[in-house]
Amino acid sequence: MERFYVDPDRIRGKEARIRGEEFRHLQQVLRLKVGDTLEIFDGKGKGFSGRLAELDKQQAVVRLEAPVTEQRDSVLRVCLAQAIPKGDRMEWVVQKATELGVAAIQPLELSRCIVRLDSDEKRRDRQARWQKVAAEAARQCGRLWIPKVLFPLKLEAFLTRIRPGDLLLIPWEEGGQGLQAYIRETAQSIPGGEWRDRQLFLMIGPEGGMTEEEVEAGRLAGGKVLTLGPRILRTDTAGLMLLSVLQYQWGDMGGPVG
Repeated sequence: MERFYVDPDRIRGKEARIRGEEFRHLQQVLRLKVGDTLEIFDGKGKGFSGRLAELDKQQAVVRLEAPVTEQRDSVLRVCLAQAIPKGDRMEWVVQKATELGVAAIQPLELSRCIVRLDSDEKRRDRQARWQKVAAEAARQCGRLWIPKVLFPLKLEAFLTRIRPGDLLLIPWEEGGQGLQAYIRETAQSIPGGEWRDRQLFLMIGPEGGMTEEEVEAGRLAGGKVLTLGPRILRTDTAGLMLLSVLQYQWGDMGGPVG
């Protein structure tokens, strides 16, 4: 069944109105017709199956038939704090992290980042582009929530957002506790159900890695430095690998531990 994102303001009672790019995709690419079934979601946790009731030059009106009741979004509240990689790799990271159930994505500007955003205007432009990628990925993978792509931050500003009770994990190629040992240790101290009450941050370095000073700043903010194994993972692989493991352990890919 085809899915479409609809702004919550365009959902009223038993009707939803599809406009803008989503409408053009419906009309010009998919060529749906009145009577066709589809699904809409508002990006904030609600979804509905419905039927195309009206179609004109500016919008499609969907008659809503039933809410989506199945759980499609992870109970884990994971924020992927990703150092901005070069080229279009950040778009790929946003897309795949959305598919893996991330709750939010925090672009980071670290000292060894190749990409340099030298104005807030450029930061807002990138943020808007990445948010669009997240919305499209959420539509394709069946999510009801669209992850929030946050405004790019320097490390110091990001670390001020870590609160008592939050968990900050820092994979680092130069050492740290083994991931398997950390999961085993943490599973004993934090029952599986309590993960949904915590914010979990994954801090991922750029192509050249994080500096010792950046890692130490994260550790002083309460972060746990980890190693992901003997092979050095690319910046666009490390965060997704760690997110996948945590979703298996405590999220919706394999059931909670303990």
